[in-house]
Amino acid sequence: MIYPNGIKSVRSTGSFLQTTESEVSITAPLGTVVVTGGAGYLGSVLVRKLLERGYRTVVFDRLLYGDDGIRELNGRDGFEFVRGDVRSFDELVSVLRSADAVVHLAAIVGDPACALDQSLALEVNLAATATVVRAAHVSGVRRLIFASSCAVYGCGEQFPDEDSTLKPLSLYARTKVAAEEIVLKAANERVASTALRLATLYGLSPRPRFDLLINLFAAQAMEQGEITILGGRQWRPFLHVTDAADAVAACLEAPESAVKGEAFNVGGNDQNYRIEEVAQLVKKIVPGLTIRNAEAKYGPNYRVSFAKIRNRLPFVPQHEIEGGVSEIIKASRRGEIGGYRQSRNSNVQMLKERGFPAIASSPPAPPR
Repeated sequence: MIYPNGIKSVRSTGSFLQTTESEVSITAPLGTVVVTGGAGYLGSVLVRKLLERGYRTVVFDRLLYGDDGIRELNGRDGFEFVRGDVRSFDELVSVLRSADAVVHLAAIVGDPACALDQSLALEVNLAATATVVRAAHVSGVRRLIFASSCAVYGCGEQFPDEDSTLKPLSLYARTKVAAEEIVLKAANERVASTALRLATLYGLSPRPRFDLLINLFAAQAMEQGEITILGGRQWRPFLHVTDAADAVAACLEAPESAVKGEAFNVGGNDQNYRIEEVAQLVKKIVPGLTIRNAEAKYGPNYRVSFAKIRNRLPFVPQHEIEGGVSEIIKASRRGEIGGYRQSRNSNVQMLKERGFPAIASSPPAPPR
């Protein structure tokens, strides 16, 4: 099998073989990967990606957003689901003790969801990350990948890179900054820890989300023929959810020396856009679209440099915004995804419907 770095390798569960093709030696792909939050928007795409690449893949998830994203995988060779809570050290050790790597996606994602209960957001996004790190070290996991966010850069029109000063503007972004510090400081000769600062995601997933800007624009354009932008001059970097999954796989399969203790901005320089430019891209797909503009409060405004991940792994996104918009519109027309107003397609609405934060504060359900 040929992996993204172009090097032939041998899969061996639990072992780390070496090859010297092109005079490069790398660690062979890891056999078992645990994905916390694997039933979510990115997780459900990543899990399928890992299974396709031959990994034994274990989803560890509390299912606060339901199991729509992974239900069809039950019974598939190489797939296992363990219901559990990332705040539980004992549960994490139990699931990680047979794992080679852990991808930590589980979190309360987004500013509105974190605002529902700020103390719980700190507990789940920050304290639980420390618990995952500790459990990984105790269990003998070789690699740990943490899903962070480009939101850590906050505001500024320059192109921040991984060495730039972080300026988080929200609680969600602050939890990512603090959790990154825990993850990267824990990198040592036993566990290669990495933080991936993901650009704002878009695109189809087995667990749809329409509380993401591009996905929301696409759904609104199709359903009502108009979208509203707030301000519009502010910059954001964007990344297709499938490309985000590819970046995680590339990180798992890269030489340990290239990723240990490193943070990577994940995206592409050509997908830094002003919000008003994104609206115009949507209008190309939906002719006749009405674009309305409303006053916007001061908020995130940043475009990001993605040179490091391109040069180090290497990683280059394969999807563009126009394609992401088109796939959402087509899937919606085929009836494959519900309307954007449905609560199951929004993190914050689904949490409210399920009784969050009470449901998240209660003891986790027994693993099944």
